Amino acid sequence: MLFHLKRSRALAAIIVACAVLGAVLLVPPATATETVKITVATAPIAEPSDFDIITAFPLTVDFSVKAGSSGSFFWQFGDGTNSTSPTPTHLYNAPCVYDVLVQVTASNGSTVSGEVVLGAFAQKGLPGGALAVCPPQGTEGLIPVELAGGFFAAKQQVDVMMNGTSIATVTTDKAGAWLLSVSDLLTPEPNGTQYVFTTSPPSITTAFTTLEGVSATPGSGAPGDTVLVQGLSYPAGSTVLVYLGGASLGSAQTNASGSFLADFQVPSTYPLVVAGTYAYATFPAILGSQASFVSSGALIGVFWQWWLWLLLIVVLALVVVYLVRRRMKRRAAPPA
Repeated sequence: MLFHLKRSRALAAIIVACAVLGAVLLVPPATATETVKITVATAPIAEPSDFDIITAFPLTVDFSVKAGSSGSFFWQFGDGTNSTSPTPTHLYNAPCVYDVLVQVTASNGSTVSGEVVLGAFAQKGLPGGALAVCPPQGTEGLIPVELAGGFFAAKQQVDVMMNGTSIATVTTDKAGAWLLSVSDLLTPEPNGTQYVFTTSPPSITTAFTTLEGVSATPGSGAPGDTVLVQGLSYPAGSTVLVYLGGASLGSAQTNASGSFLADFQVPSTYPLVVAGTYAYATFPAILGSQASFVSSGALIGVFWQWWLWLLLIVVLALVVVYLVRRRMKRRAAPPA
């Protein structure tokens, strides 16, 4: 009887232990909760809108995150820079629209993320609104270009114009802000072309300036020369293959802003050994103005046709050897 009682107690203990273990395994681990709180040094936080903050430039922002447990932090400030501080302070150096992301990894391994959008303008529109283009320059068609409006009246109809032509009518939110993508409206133009944006009712204007997809110096030379090539507005941290006249120059790595600057040697291969003008190209392809290189073709006789001369010399040598051997055989042959 005592044996059965002990066995029953042991069985009950095992059942309880299994139940506790199952509860631990089935209940998901507690995840960190986060709230991104932002303090702006130059202006107070606006009421909820298309932007979490609408402020005049320059913009200094203090970020902080409240999480349910301690952990690690990774901030992306929307301008190509980042931080691992739990409470970073960041200075934005240009008027733009910045998408700020933070990822918090809790001590139990769970991750959560937060996001805020900052609208930073060169100055507050007095009277009227203000505009900001983000980015303010680049190569059309490859990077997203956004036009932001701020400091307008709440729930106001705003006619947006580009180079004097109406492109859209937007309605502002409660904070007098709006956001409009204009990437599809930009077409490849020569370097330095400006797209000027204005509004009705009037506001402080802004402009998007085109950049060359690829520029290089010097613009002329001969095969074997070194050229300094710059590429703009590529994806950040990507490998770009560079070509000249269809001939490969090599590869370059872009930085956080999507640009590269690298030295290449002009190859002594066809067609660059022939005098003429040859365009640069890249992969991934880029829209916008492309630089070109004027080759003098000075090395054509040395680097391109040397193998033809060598082949001709070899053929002539073989012919001479053949004729000499044939003559010797004729002399050595007995008379008939």
